[in-house]
Amino acid sequence: MNQKPAARITLVVAACAAALAASACWYGRPADQPTLQRFTEPVATGTFIVEPRNYKMFKVVVNDSMTNPRLEGTFSATGARNDIEVTLLDDAQYANWQNRRRFEAAYESGRVTNGTLGIDLPAGPGTWWVVFSNRFSLLSNKAVVADVQLCYDRLQANDSRQRQRGRYRE
Repeated sequence: MNQKPAARITLVVAACAAALAASACWYGRPADQPTLQRFTEPVATGTFIVEPRNYKMFKVVVNDSMTNPRLEGTFSATGARNDIEVTLLDDAQYANWQNRRRFEAAYESGRVTNGTLGIDLPAGPGTWWVVFSNRFSLLSNKAVVADVQLCYDRLQANDSRQRQRGRYRE
């Protein structure tokens, strides 16, 4: 008689140990580490006209969750002397530039027919302006073709356990 209760106790202890070991393997492991993913957002794309003595600006907003922000792309201009001025300014310097005051630009192309952008932006939140200027021209429109984007990295949660648990709930 004593063997049956002892066998049951052994079986119960073994089952509990197996369940505990299984749960420790599943829930005791550290969560998957977040991964750094690359994102791009269009800033200035396509063809647009910049009238004489005028400019066209494009706003770029960098927020706290963006790491390694970078402005990348190309542009070209046609019309009259086939030139345009492209400038990258932070918010404060953009106000100075607009009012024709002294300013410090993160990038100035000078008068060019085409160009390539590859500009690292400072970490942290901020507002930037990409300006295509034809202020220097008295009479001629400029047709600009641009493909400029904001590229940045962002940490993304990568918890496969959550995805697997979610699958079983459906």
